[in-house]
Amino acid sequence: MAEIEVPGPEPEWEIAPSYQGGKRNPAFQQSMWEFAASSFQLVAGLKPPLEALATRLRLTLERGWEDLGYVDVAMFRVERVDFALSRIEGAVVPNTFVWVSRSADDVEVALDILLGALGLDREALAFRGTVETGFEMFDGSTG
Repeated sequence: MAEIEVPGPEPEWEIAPSYQGGKRNPAFQQSMWEFAASSFQLVAGLKPPLEALATRLRLTLERGWEDLGYVDVAMFRVERVDFALSRIEGAVVPNTFVWVSRSADDVEVALDILLGALGLDREALAFRGTVETGFEMFDGSTG
């Protein structure tokens, strides 16, 4: 049986996981996190580092990317609520982002479930809210 040779990429194509301006690659690659994030909503930020939170729940961190760069993420479920914790590499503010499934009935209840599993109280929050409602920062400002 003859081997089928696959041609290499066209020299003018951009790499697949990047902005494609001029001569387009027919493929646009997304990271697993970018794909999964559409089913979550950002609801809070936590002060403790992602690694410590992941260690507490014995979670495995996965690395992906998004518009702002590389991101470390853990996706998991507690009491039938889907969560994700993420941190963008090199972020100016090192908060751990808390994401809750868009299907969650009550975000505040979900946040309490997560904090309980982490052994933390609301003092661990750096901010809370959603893109739709705005974010309440716990340093006195609003976002």
